[in-house]
Amino acid sequence: MKSSSCVVMGNEELRNGVSNGMDDLEEYLHRLCSEVTLWSTKEGFFSHFVEQISAHVSEQFLEKFGKMKDDDERFRKIWEVKPIHTLKVTSFFKQKSREVSEKRRNDGNKAFQDKKYQQALIAYSQAVMRAPHHDGDTYSLALANRSAVLYHLEQYRHCLTDIDLALKADYPPSLTYKVLDRRGQCLLKLRQYRAAFEAFKEAAQALSAADLNEKKLTVWEKDLGKKIDMCHGKEDENEEKSTSQSPSANLFCGPSRVLPNASSVVTLQESKDEGRYAVVNRRVPTGQVLMAERPYASVLMENKSGFHCTHCYLRLVAPVPCEWCCGVAFCSPKCRDLAVSSYHRWECRFLDLMIGSGVSLNVSLALRVAAQHDLLFFQKLQDRLSQPAVLPSTTSPHRPEDYLSFYHMAGLEEHRSGRDFFHRALIAAFLLKILQRAHYFGKWDDEGPPDKPLTEDEALLGRLLLRHLQVSQFNAHELHSPLVPLAPCNPHSQISGMTFMSGENNYVATKSVFLGLAVYPTVAFCNHSCFPAVARFFDGDKMVIVNLRPLSPGDAVAENYGPIFTHMPRQERQRKLLSRYWFRCRCEACEQDWPMYEMMPERRMLRCQTCGTALPVRTGNKSHVKCTQCGSSTNAVDACKALDKAQKVFDSAREYMDEGRREEAIRDFNRYVDTVSGLVVPPHKELHLAMQSLRHLVACRGTIVTAPAKK
Repeated sequence: MKSSSCVVMGNEELRNGVSNGMDDLEEYLHRLCSEVTLWSTKEGFFSHFVEQISAHVSEQFLEKFGKMKDDDERFRKIWEVKPIHTLKVTSFFKQKSREVSEKRRNDGNKAFQDKKYQQALIAYSQAVMRAPHHDGDTYSLALANRSAVLYHLEQYRHCLTDIDLALKADYPPSLTYKVLDRRGQCLLKLRQYRAAFEAFKEAAQALSAADLNEKKLTVWEKDLGKKIDMCHGKEDENEEKSTSQSPSANLFCGPSRVLPNASSVVTLQESKDEGRYAVVNRRVPTGQVLMAERPYASVLMENKSGFHCTHCYLRLVAPVPCEWCCGVAFCSPKCRDLAVSSYHRWECRFLDLMIGSGVSLNVSLALRVAAQHDLLFFQKLQDRLSQPAVLPSTTSPHRPEDYLSFYHMAGLEEHRSGRDFFHRALIAAFLLKILQRAHYFGKWDDEGPPDKPLTEDEALLGRLLLRHLQVSQFNAHELHSPLVPLAPCNPHSQISGMTFMSGENNYVATKSVFLGLAVYPTVAFCNHSCFPAVARFFDGDKMVIVNLRPLSPGDAVAENYGPIFTHMPRQERQRKLLSRYWFRCRCEACEQDWPMYEMMPERRMLRCQTCGTALPVRTGNKSHVKCTQCGSSTNAVDACKALDKAQKVFDSAREYMDEGRREEAIRDFNRYVDTVSGLVVPPHKELHLAMQSLRHLVACRGTIVTAPAKK
């Protein structure tokens, strides 16, 4: 679970407050934040539905509900609450429209004729998304027209994809020669001469079905003949491999045998207070990749679905639609097919129902975890669900791709109230009704009673959905795209990472853009600290964890869940963490009540070079200072000289940062942090400024998205 140097609070302690002065406000925030992870109180029908159902249950019922032995009993009980079946669950999604598609295609044609290619691309893409796939040639015509503008925009790969899709969608034979010719021209641009030769040959053969007069036919035949001759005798050039915007995410010292998505220097420990959490087993210098992981499951925010691929989160250039709905978009047929073969086949016709209900993205994630597997998967898994979680080891390594790695994440069920369980069970029942009507369990009879008894398979999925809703509350990571005004870059870049806009280089002025939620089973072992040890960047949907300061054996690989000591006072941090994550942080910044950045004194406390504790202030002309803890002496003069030398490295890093030279800036900030961390005890103003700069720069390593600067 996400918690470090932290202690989970029980309900009794929440009610009574804690020793640092927190009172009943925490209990209120605890409940409020818990509900926020389920539904919106301002939008959608579900919050009103909960109010109506709550009117039918007593406090005694809720108390008994919370004391039930497990999720299976709770879910079966909620299904017996008759009023929940008054909620009508039916397919509700934006359907295709031939009329809308044709109108958008005509808009695209006009923009294309006016050479407004970007405007044409948008209109054609809307035509593609809204076109029915099985009602005439609307879909294939939209694709073919979009391929033309993609060619003019030099998006040759996307152009080829649209041509392939148009031909598979029964593009009119009388026009086929045009798109085959365009395919050949794209391949010529890509210096794939053999494939271009074949495309032009096919185009020449397709002229037999073309509706051309004799004069135009002759012109086309000559033109294609020249292109065929042009391809003769030319060798294909090796295709350029797409280069990642981010440096290699090679794990420091290679992967772990226990945690395959973590460095071999990372290991796990377990305690009653902190659960299972990641630490390092050797010294790690600043700037090393400690984890790199793709999500077990993830969901994109609804308002980002028109800009990013629903499956892989690639920034969309020429969206590929679902065959039936208009609510999702994919970057390629491959991503579409992967989504449709797993989760989207169940979610497709209920997307707008989910949006209209006002349920949270956590709820969508809980459904996604279930929907990405079929019923047979869970039937086979059922016997393993009762097996207790064990700490991964060399004999039983962590399997992040295994459903049980998600299932056994912390859900803090022992600290939940009856009301919390009741609310989550209501959501689980809603999600199960969606799966029923999506024919997940076999054909569903819409005319049958909505409250018919659960089958064993339905009860199984119901309790798992209830479990997912508990786990996702504490273990979902936000997918972010930090926004920074910089020069434009590769239009093929992916969503998660640094978004660039035209303008002056400025790595400091970043803004984090929320894109979606994901579960990372290995990264979930990173507990929280208000003085975080690591930062992250995204390479597509892969999260990469890099340490921001040197780590010693036994140090936690601690990330930050939002409240950071340099920007927020301790009481506010504690309140946020207690209400959102149900723990009171005991990191060193909290225990020692470190001041925020603006309040930090300019003076620095030297570190004892033997035991690492803070040294007394040097007095007089003595070069050495004696440690009050271990009694050894440290040469304070040499330490100050080393700090002065490090200051030059810091200044160099700032200059590189201002010039937009990211990797040089990271290199020098790493050197500075390594040096200064060994000489002074935090908090130290410039040390934290350097670490904050590293956070921004590391985020910039992620895949890059271009966006226009505001004028």
